[in-house]
Amino acid sequence: MRSAWELLRAIWAVGCIPIGTLLMIVLVLCGFNLAFFLGISSGADPAVRWLFWALVLYFVGGVWLFVWVDQRYADKLKRLAEEFQAQGFKPQVEVFAKLSDAYLGIDGAACRLLAYPVDGQGHFFQLDEINSWRIVPAGKRNHRLEVLTRNPRLPVFSLVLKPTEVLITEARLAALLGA
Repeated sequence: MRSAWELLRAIWAVGCIPIGTLLMIVLVLCGFNLAFFLGISSGADPAVRWLFWALVLYFVGGVWLFVWVDQRYADKLKRLAEEFQAQGFKPQVEVFAKLSDAYLGIDGAACRLLAYPVDGQGHFFQLDEINSWRIVPAGKRNHRLEVLTRNPRLPVFSLVLKPTEVLITEARLAALLGA
């Protein structure tokens, strides 16, 4: 499901380029007449007004949809983390991915690391299974946390970090797992 949402998000973002161009053409040809677009005055073909609002709704609706989906994923991850905490998992470090689709928790006292999703569910690693970890730049503002393991089923677990969490996450992981 996560791949489907990523594909839909990419299609929407690519579609913003021609839609935005068309929106600018409509605005220029109508002389940036705000009264016309709000329906206060007439003068041009009403189909142009409908075209304008359809293009605006494409942008606004897409943003709303992806924020809504991201919030649902975030709620799901928080419930998942609470369920594991109710079962005795007490993480000192919790990392939620930028797009709220992945979670990493480390319980130093129990020497366990919880990674979600691994085959659609949470997976516990022992800390001695962790070979190394690193935070690498991924694009202009994003960073990716990669955890390399000895487990052949999942040799690398990675998630995208929020830019504001990079330094804090790096410091906490260095304290718990070492550099």
